[in-house]
Amino acid sequence: MLAIVTFVALLVAIVTGFLRNINVGIASIGLAFIVATILGVSVKEIMSGFNSSLFLTMLGVSYLFGIINSNKTLETLAKKLISLTGGRVYLIPPTIFIIAGLMTFAGPGSIPLLAIMPIISIPIALNCGYNPIMLSLIGVSGAMACRMSPITPEGILVHELLANQGINDAVVPVFINMFIAGLIDAIAVFIFYKGYKVRGKIDLPKETFTRDQVISTIALVLMVIGGLVFKLNIGLLSFFLGFVLIVIGVCDEKTALKSIPWNVLLMVVGVGILMKLIFISGGIDLMVDGLSKLMTTKTAAPIMLCLGSLMSFFSSGLGVVFPTLIPTVSGIVSNLAGNVSPIELASMVVIGGTISGVSPISTAGALILSGVSSNEEATQLHPENKMFVELFGWAIATLALSLIVCVIGVYSFVSFNF
Repeated sequence: MLAIVTFVALLVAIVTGFLRNINVGIASIGLAFIVATILGVSVKEIMSGFNSSLFLTMLGVSYLFGIINSNKTLETLAKKLISLTGGRVYLIPPTIFIIAGLMTFAGPGSIPLLAIMPIISIPIALNCGYNPIMLSLIGVSGAMACRMSPITPEGILVHELLANQGINDAVVPVFINMFIAGLIDAIAVFIFYKGYKVRGKIDLPKETFTRDQVISTIALVLMVIGGLVFKLNIGLLSFFLGFVLIVIGVCDEKTALKSIPWNVLLMVVGVGILMKLIFISGGIDLMVDGLSKLMTTKTAAPIMLCLGSLMSFFSSGLGVVFPTLIPTVSGIVSNLAGNVSPIELASMVVIGGTISGVSPISTAGALILSGVSSNEEATQLHPENKMFVELFGWAIATLALSLIVCVIGVYSFVSFNF
């Protein structure tokens, strides 16, 4: 009984958050308290769902990149890297993809880059003769492709959720699978919009780094080296580097604190608290049993992909989809007699919860829509209503592409061999 009640509470939190446009994490905490109180679960058990380690890690990374973003370091760095093309138009789409991927991999994750890439891509596209939606989607695909880096907030969350189930060798295969999905989407976008027909050369504006941007770039490099090479705690290292940047005057503390995506952090930890209650009550087992009845060894991965994508249409991949579905993978594998890979199932959740983000009612799609709409020249060429339908179509198309790749067995091959 308790398992059903807690699972219903999660559904209520997600639906209410979508319909009333409120933070699902806050709704989850409130519902966890009410359900636990009615059913006699102690406050201590509720609070054990608050993952302080994950919260501090995500907060530290967000704090550091809030400082770096405040002086447009990432934006200037991206433009500087684009200038390396020498204005050769044919090099710009792959450069946009690579830059978005590298900057995402370096630590901030995909969320900041989803906002930055349309800002950079749209004016460049108009100057080159490219479709601004195409170049924005390529940039977004690059950011999505590299979001499972071991030092990004989403990478940290997913790998911790898997480690809690005893799955400790997932970093590389999950990253590769997500990268494949992002790369395929970018190629499909390029072909659909006939980007290969655009030729020529343009003059790109020269970008120069300010003192603050140089210092911020050094801090970014130190964070990457400290995390990947010396295996330092990314969150604590980010707090230290952010503290140094504040002390030397790169940014004031109020601006840094305001730039932290508190809504995302609250969503992740809030859903985590309710998920702990679901776990205690046996709700995870209930979910696993329900999903397992629908699955066979051949359909498990496609179903997880579609479920993750469907949920992501209405809720955050990072805040809701990942913490809800990834805890089920080991149980599903057990019910299917170990004939599917838990890493493949986790990859499908990640890919599904990511690719539908280009929908105009999701983060990436909404940012592209607002970015193009804010440019008068681009709006004349691409009316908002048409863009809305177009982006929604791309969300469905990306799911179809990933399903094809899944059925062919590419993601399974990576999951079993890397």
